[in-house]
Amino acid sequence: MGVVMIDLCNYRNALLGTLLTSVFLAGCDGSSSSLSSLRDAIDNGGTTVQADISPNVLDSAASFLGAATGKEIPLSVDSVIFINSALGLNDLPNDPQFLFGDLWMIVRDAYGVPVLDAQGCMQPIASETITLPDGTTTDTVPMVIDTLEEEPVCTVEEGYEQYTIELEIGRLNMVRTMTQNPTVFARALEEAIKNINASEAVKMDPAGRLVLVSSDPVTGAPIESTIDSPRENLALYNALLREGRIAGYGPEKHEGGQTIAPQWLEIREDLELGDLAYLRDGTPGRDHGVDLNNGYADLSQAVHDRQLDYATQLLSYVQYYDDGSACHYRDDTGYAWEQVFGLEDYYGANIAGFTTHADDARRTIVFMHDVIQDMPEAPLQTLPTSDGRVDLMHAAAAFLGGASNKSVPLTIDGLVFINTVLGLNEGVEFTNKGEIFGDLWALIRDEDGVPILDANNCPQPVSVNGGTVPMAFDPDSGECAIVEGYEDDVIELELGRLNVVRVALTNPRVLDRALYDVMNSINASVGLKLDLSGRLAYGVDDGTGALDYYQTVDSPLAGLALYWALMRWGKLEGSVEIMQDGSWTTVDLAIKPELEQQLTDEGLLFLMTGTTACQSNPAECGTNRLASGYVDYSAFNHTTQTVYSGAQVDFVERQPVDLSCAYGDRTEDVWERVLASDDYTGSNIEAFVKQAEDTRNVIQFIHTVIQDPLPEAI
Repeated sequence: MGVVMIDLCNYRNALLGTLLTSVFLAGCDGSSSSLSSLRDAIDNGGTTVQADISPNVLDSAASFLGAATGKEIPLSVDSVIFINSALGLNDLPNDPQFLFGDLWMIVRDAYGVPVLDAQGCMQPIASETITLPDGTTTDTVPMVIDTLEEEPVCTVEEGYEQYTIELEIGRLNMVRTMTQNPTVFARALEEAIKNINASEAVKMDPAGRLVLVSSDPVTGAPIESTIDSPRENLALYNALLREGRIAGYGPEKHEGGQTIAPQWLEIREDLELGDLAYLRDGTPGRDHGVDLNNGYADLSQAVHDRQLDYATQLLSYVQYYDDGSACHYRDDTGYAWEQVFGLEDYYGANIAGFTTHADDARRTIVFMHDVIQDMPEAPLQTLPTSDGRVDLMHAAAAFLGGASNKSVPLTIDGLVFINTVLGLNEGVEFTNKGEIFGDLWALIRDEDGVPILDANNCPQPVSVNGGTVPMAFDPDSGECAIVEGYEDDVIELELGRLNVVRVALTNPRVLDRALYDVMNSINASVGLKLDLSGRLAYGVDDGTGALDYYQTVDSPLAGLALYWALMRWGKLEGSVEIMQDGSWTTVDLAIKPELEQQLTDEGLLFLMTGTTACQSNPAECGTNRLASGYVDYSAFNHTTQTVYSGAQVDFVERQPVDLSCAYGDRTEDVWERVLASDDYTGSNIEAFVKQAEDTRNVIQFIHTVIQDPLPEAI
């Protein structure tokens, strides 16, 4: 590898393509050519015809994308196209709303290219069949052309907004980081290639992730480590589709006031790769990644045969046996095609096959993460609430924590952003589109969560190097901006599943609909409880009026809607606007009277009536706000032990000292076993976030079915 001196504008363009050119290249000479023009020049300007990209390259790209995806959210063609657009692999109009606004499932052809209607508008797929005023039905959401804008644009016809299917991409929302700071992904690529080059050999796990093999320096025994970092896997995906192999520029660095040009990085030539040599060498007869088809990354060479890919992939897992023996859980092995996919065939090509391949990788990874096969369904474990340990605000925090990602912590910065998007912070506005659609940064805040401004009235981002990132006020734009050269020092904020809150920016009625649906489920139920983490669970009727099972509200949008309701109304009862019979209708939501006694018994009556103060004075319902307009959490107090001590959790634990049975059933106190006897006690917004985090940590524990033993048990 050598050092290549390059112009910063060209470097950034090489990283991201042209979709984000106007975001990053302000001040450049504007002479950069489009990605498609560049590829045309490569293909047509040389003396040789470019070979088709190897399907092996696309297979690995799909696996890396699957490894970058969260466990809960399946991949779709639309989400793959969104990722490609954000990475600059698609050469599409430079419109932030196209990239960052509401993302919908739309009608596409076999290449992923949108199929337009007679007006030339995209066609969102409808969540249910729509009956139009003339009596005809449609499975796509009606669109109209808005001629009041400077340039005519297509919009959803008024009254049909609720029928769009919002696109959830979960952990892949981290790709938004690139839109303001491409160096982040350059660092991830650098780290991945550095680790690959430090290994002695490379192989793949059953999901297609890279496994790096090295030797223990003392014993010489082989050591294997899987590249499982979502960011690194996404960087590898980007490299394969852009370069056709694992190669690319590392980050530009700043040391001692000097700028160090980025290095060109690739896999070292002497590393033994065997059948994986294409990761280093690419496709014979081809010197770049994917081409474009109508502006979209051309994945037509992708082919996925599930049986062929997984029939011989052997997996280790734990099998539950209900055979009367004392040891129910035993280690077993089986083939992925049977254990993960139930022998279900799939054969597909182009972007549909590519997407299914990526999602199959995700499903395989989920299986490999401590899954016990055929374990009987356990009854709902609940958090004691009748003794008053949980009040309305603790419930609000738990509902928000339940909507968050299992692996992405909630922070004060994240909570403030969510409150601003939901309109709970009154009079608090975004100062620029970047705060809505781009990177969110950790800021210096006071004890109430309000940003502390510098002498220029600019927010102060927390620096990765300690202290703050210097900001400057731009009198021309009227906005604050990071001082040039310090862009990489900000701490980016990840929201995980809570990124779904962004849909409320352009379609706030989505939350109305989500809350309406949850309340219908509550009123059709045979009781309400809080699960062990604090999430709401409703009893599902078995058809005879008796309880069948409890369903936990774990949808991020539904969890946000419940939080939104409690913070606005101080209870779950209020008015929403939904579409009924072709027109917007105000609906008053209320919990059915038949549930009042159980709510009283469970200590959850506040969900129906609000706080005591709210009952005597409607003005006291909902949240109070600080003079600055931010939600006031100053009266909130939280002690982790008070909420969780005494609650019992059932789990399965490894027993390395018991040779007769490797796993055993356990029941222990949640506060002690899950939260490690956390002695936290606090108040204000910090404590509210801590309650949400306690919820998330308990959820993470109960979803990780097999627990490692405590150190003293080994």
